[in-house]
Parts: sequence; structure tokens; C-alpha cells
Amino acid sequence: MERKHKRFLQAGAVLGLLLPAQMLWAETWVDRTRLDGFFSTRYSITDEKVAWQGDHDAAGIDKDGSFYGTKLGLNVISSLSDRVNVATQLFSSIQDDAYVVHVDWAFASFQLKDTLALRTGKIKYPVGIVNEYVEVGVAYPWIQAPVVIYSEMMQGPQATRESYTGGSLLWDVSAGDWAWTLDVFGGQVDLTRMAVRQMMGATGRANWDDTVIFQVSGYRGKMETDTSNPMMGPMNNQEHAAVAGGVKIDWNNLLVYAEMASVTMDFKDMAGVAAGDSDSWYATLGYRFGKWLPHFTYQNWDRKNGDGHQISTLGLNYSVSHKVVVKAELSQVDTDGVGLFEKKPTDDSMNMFSLAVDTVF
Repeated sequence: MERKHKRFLQAGAVLGLLLPAQMLWAETWVDRTRLDGFFSTRYSITDEKVAWQGDHDAAGIDKDGSFYGTKLGLNVISSLSDRVNVATQLFSSIQDDAYVVHVDWAFASFQLKDTLALRTGKIKYPVGIVNEYVEVGVAYPWIQAPVVIYSEMMQGPQATRESYTGGSLLWDVSAGDWAWTLDVFGGQVDLTRMAVRQMMGATGRANWDDTVIFQVSGYRGKMETDTSNPMMGPMNNQEHAAVAGGVKIDWNNLLVYAEMASVTMDFKDMAGVAAGDSDSWYATLGYRFGKWLPHFTYQNWDRKNGDGHQISTLGLNYSVSHKVVVKAELSQVDTDGVGLFEKKPTDDSMNMFSLAVDTVF
């Protein structure tokens, strides 16, 4: 499954790059272009009135129930030549109770050698085992990828990002059943209320026949924030860095994921605490019984200012086909401080029930 979805990410670019090949494009557009996509419908309800994962651009989930997390993606991929490919993904999800469409990634891939490619544009962030296809629910067991690693919220772990604008050199070498990948990347990450500039990083991956995958990443950059904002000002021009690593095992009927991340931000709050520093990890264990996949996940996130949360999730998946999966999950969230709520919850413990249908096409 991973190699199937990874093909979405091997090429891409802006539409302007297509103009020099306009006549060739018109002649063989169908032959050289592929459309893929995914769709997920999700409904969740909690026993807490304060919204979970609610912030300035998301309504979140509370005791009234929500379709937060429902999403649609469309991938357009085309080969301009044997060594030049372009691709983009249009993505739509719910924000402020409305659906907003944006370009998730759009980049060009130039095959310099058989084992070396240069990519430029808006590229999917290569940190986290599932981050390059984190929105494609069919590709992993959870309804939502573990939030202690994969969260875009400002008050969240800040270990992974949606994408970055810049370039990367991607080495990909195979030897027997092993595939070795090294991605050296750099550029900038533009966020809603801040940016990370001068960002540089590297990700290494070892893949044994899509059965065992090891991955490790590291990156650093400088934060750029609104200096007039008393909350954001102290972060301006300070370093943001992280290391992350993990393993995935998909052997016979056994499924295992485990990842960790450590994030550091060189600023301190008014109490003199490195409030942005945090450590997070999760572990997932599942076992397939035919079309059924029961699984359990434990997540932990701790910030140096005492904030964070622990999440225990019991899930059950049913594969209607290799393109459609129905999922149900029951989670307990224990929170220290605010965690990923929009504000401090009324109780330190919350229960959440979720249903989802994930599809690829």
C-alpha cells in the first residue's frame, strides 16, 4: 500500500512549467497524465463541551458532534519527458464550518541520474513515516494519524508540517529486498501566524520489502513571527529544531507502528520556561482477521511548561475492498493543561467516539 501511495509524490510542479510543451501536451495529454484521489467522511462526538482540535481555522469536535476531518483530495500527475515530471494535489477540508480548497503540494521532479532526483516547488514535508500521504486514510489504520506527531495546530507538538516551499535532493537506491532513501531538503514553511525560514533538514529511510520500514529525520530553521504580538514576539528569529524517528512493521497479519519526536524552540515564556520544547511518542499494535483489523494506539505528548496529553484509542476497521475501508474508534484523552483543546477543558479526561469511511479512486 505504501508504494502505491508514494507514487503520488515522485513528481510535481507549477502549471507554468507546462507551457513550453503546449503542443506536445495537446497531442498526448491523456497518455502522459494520471488522476488519482481520495475521500474521507468522518463523524466524531465527545463528552466535553470545549472543542477538541478547535482553533482559529477549525471548528473542532465537542459533545454536539462534528464532521471535522471530512476531506477530499485530487492528484494530477504528468510526465513531460522520461526525466521530468510534474504533479499537484488539490485538497479540501472543513474550516469554520465551510469547505476550503487549497494546493496541498505542487512541485517538479528532475531525474538527474537513475538514483538521484531534484525536486523544486511546494513539496510534502518528509518528516514522519506517513506524513507524505497523511491525508490518505486508506493507507494507514487510524481515522486520524496520531496527533502527538502529525498536528498542524499552533499549540500542538509542531513536529511535522503540511509542506514546505523549496527544493530537495532525493537519493533512492535498491539492493535486493532493501530500498534505501536519503532526502536532503531546504526552504521555508509558511504558517497562519508565523513562518519558519532558512529551514534545512534530512530524512533517511530503509525499507525491507514494504514489510519493515525504519525512518529518521532532523531539521532546523528560524521562526519569523509578528513582533507586535506579545504572545508571538519572543519567538521571532529564534531557532526551531526537531529530530524524529520511527518504525513500521507489516508482517503477515501483524501491524506495528512506533514513532517519537523531540522539538526544541529557543525562546522562553514569561515564567522563564522553554514552553515550546516538547517530547512525543506513540505506539500502535494491530492484527488482521480477514477483512477485519482491530488495533490499539497509545499516544503521549509532554511540553516543558507542563502542558500535553495522553490518548488511548481502541479501533476496528473493515476493508470493504482495497479502495474502501470503514473505521470505528473509541478514545480516552487525558489532558495536562490545554493540550489540543481550543481552551482549557472543563474536565481533565474526555471520551471520544468516531466513525469514518475512507476511499481512494
